[in-house]
Amino acid sequence: MTTKGGKAAGQGYETTRPGTIYWTLSLYIDADKVAAALKGEAGKRVEPDVFSRVQRAHLPSLALRNAIDPLMNDIADRETQGRVQEFLLAAGDEDAVVADMNAAAALIRRHKDLVFRMPESVSWTTEGVKVRASPPGLADDRQVRLRRYWLSHNNGALSYHLAFSHYYGGEGEAPQGYTPATYYFLSMLQKLAAPKEYALDPGLLERLTGKPDGYVDVFCDTPLNIDPLDKIMVQSLADGQPVGEERRFWPFVKEMFEGDALRLFGKLAPAVKPGLALDAGFETRLLELTPFMEVPGLKVPKSRFMFMLHDERFFDRLMPLDVETGETAPRKRMVQQGCYDPYQKRVRALIESAGDHEDGVVHLDPDYWKWVCGRADYDKALAAGAFVREAPNGKAAVRKTVLNDPDELVAAMRAGECVQNHDLEGEALASPLRHDLPAFEKRRADCLDYLFLAGFNQNIIDFMNQDTSEILDSIDPIYPDSSDQSDERFFVRYANHRAMITYVPASRSLEIGNDYIGACPYAFLIHALALHNEFLARTHEEKSMLRIDRIEAWVQEREPTQTQAMIALQAREVIEGDDFFDKAQMAINQAKLAEFSEYDRFRYTNPFRYDTERDVFESLEQLRGISRKKEALTLAIASLEDHASDLQRRGQKKADKDQKAIDDAAARRGTWLNFLLGMTGIFGAGQMFYWIGEKVTEDKRLAPVGFGEMILSATEFTMTLALIVFVVMLGKVVRDATPQILIWWRERKERERKEREDQPPGR
Repeated sequence: MTTKGGKAAGQGYETTRPGTIYWTLSLYIDADKVAAALKGEAGKRVEPDVFSRVQRAHLPSLALRNAIDPLMNDIADRETQGRVQEFLLAAGDEDAVVADMNAAAALIRRHKDLVFRMPESVSWTTEGVKVRASPPGLADDRQVRLRRYWLSHNNGALSYHLAFSHYYGGEGEAPQGYTPATYYFLSMLQKLAAPKEYALDPGLLERLTGKPDGYVDVFCDTPLNIDPLDKIMVQSLADGQPVGEERRFWPFVKEMFEGDALRLFGKLAPAVKPGLALDAGFETRLLELTPFMEVPGLKVPKSRFMFMLHDERFFDRLMPLDVETGETAPRKRMVQQGCYDPYQKRVRALIESAGDHEDGVVHLDPDYWKWVCGRADYDKALAAGAFVREAPNGKAAVRKTVLNDPDELVAAMRAGECVQNHDLEGEALASPLRHDLPAFEKRRADCLDYLFLAGFNQNIIDFMNQDTSEILDSIDPIYPDSSDQSDERFFVRYANHRAMITYVPASRSLEIGNDYIGACPYAFLIHALALHNEFLARTHEEKSMLRIDRIEAWVQEREPTQTQAMIALQAREVIEGDDFFDKAQMAINQAKLAEFSEYDRFRYTNPFRYDTERDVFESLEQLRGISRKKEALTLAIASLEDHASDLQRRGQKKADKDQKAIDDAAARRGTWLNFLLGMTGIFGAGQMFYWIGEKVTEDKRLAPVGFGEMILSATEFTMTLALIVFVVMLGKVVRDATPQILIWWRERKERERKEREDQPPGR
């Protein structure tokens, strides 16, 4: 006997059921964190072969590989240099010893039973308004199943995966069904990992951290006034009965993670090197906390998540079919503005009346949900004769009749044969309004579904406050994105910047993967590779920007000015010049090499064989900015290289100009010195002429009378002019020599300072 999917009964297999949500929360541990946990291995990279040895030596991990790898290998080219470099590793509460592969496979098919205890209400703040929703049944306990496992990555990083599943379909163990309470529970699951629409109180931050701009994390013991984090409690079940203490979600995750990390690294250390020890307390330091942008002051672990909803009802909402033709119908036919105006009007009225409440909160209370789920306004409108059935032109004649039965109204709405003469409040319409709404259902369950699905796809818990355009934008998928793809009707997939969300009516791969990894292996591989690429890109971006900032500052600090160049050359010092720019170019080349050795080498470059997975992976890369970050960094490095080359050209040009100026100055100094030497000769000659003039004046026999006085006068005049020229030229020589004198003086003082510093103490 076999169950659905051909699985043998009584062997611990679990059959999937429509109305189930599968949530995989994935925590990422960088390669350097993994290596740092292994004593003496910090700064190294754990090679894929090490993880391969751990997998082969652990039968549950080997059984996990045997079950899941064939599916992942079918859809992706996972070979690098002829071998796979990512390895699934089993995790669990006990490190049970199993005798054979059958026992190992049975062990990893086991799941952990949990109960999520819910609050009676949930609050959030959006667009400056605080809202509290308390739909009936929200406080009901929710049973959840959990599976855990690891995936090693090609660069030595690890990702830890917690796969939760919950049946909400409304039969047997889950009586809640498709209700507002269920929709808020599903929304709050996403809020546990990404709690947007919340804010931290600055006073609370200051009390907890000692400063108003500090950070607290999701593991904090103090309530943070973030309802999903504070109010959802998790407790283990054994044979359907609670065991142990209930904990908040993230402390529960931390406990699971640290226990599984101790077990995995206990196997990893000897596989790296026999006798290798683990760094004490490493398990508490593995998770890296990063700021959560939407809640300033809050830090969360590096994580991403994916949902798969096995749900025929939701799938048909998102991939609608035309009732008459059976072909794919536009979603805009299903979501029409007039259907959602009453919800907007009701929410606006509640916001306006919030001031009447002492707490100023908008209350979506039981009365509100009674209106949402009952839509008694339609019953009143039917009783008042607001709707008439009338065939449109081109259709077979239908007698014009007043509609007063809800089932008849549904049929007329879907067939496009409903004409409305009054609004839902009894006011006559200016002109009759014909409806063609294939999604129309009694009590407007279709509206509630679309409001929830639009909010869930975008991680918006305030989903009741959306207009038609917001709904249509939010239910526009990343796959399928064309009419050809829509005809396949296998699944519909959405993504926000932290989650990938898939809706399926049925899935053979999910049926297989659920027993082992609690997810569809195809979707999981897309999610896991995108997770790795994103955090690899973020780490590379951070390191590259530090390198770029250092190189840029270094280049700018050392850009030679004209004065520096002249002083250096005059002092006969060696300008860094080509040597400096060679070092700058080497630093830039090292940054470019790091782009390959730390990023491109380990980045998964869309290895999927089929268009379906390849298109989704590419969309995720674009949505999460992975490709954009790489392009920006490549451009930044190229710009820096151009800047350094430009500086080198300008520096060489400036150095040539400065050298010419210095050579010209030296030539001028030579001219002045030669001139001064010439002037010295002139002064000597002047002395001789002056002596001759004196002799001629004293001895009248040597020359005519008055000739001596003429020689003396001419000599005095000439010497006076020569002295003036000599002083001017001497000033120019001193001016040109001043920089060299200053450098000599500075070097002398520096030598004296160093001599004083080198003196022994007490001397």
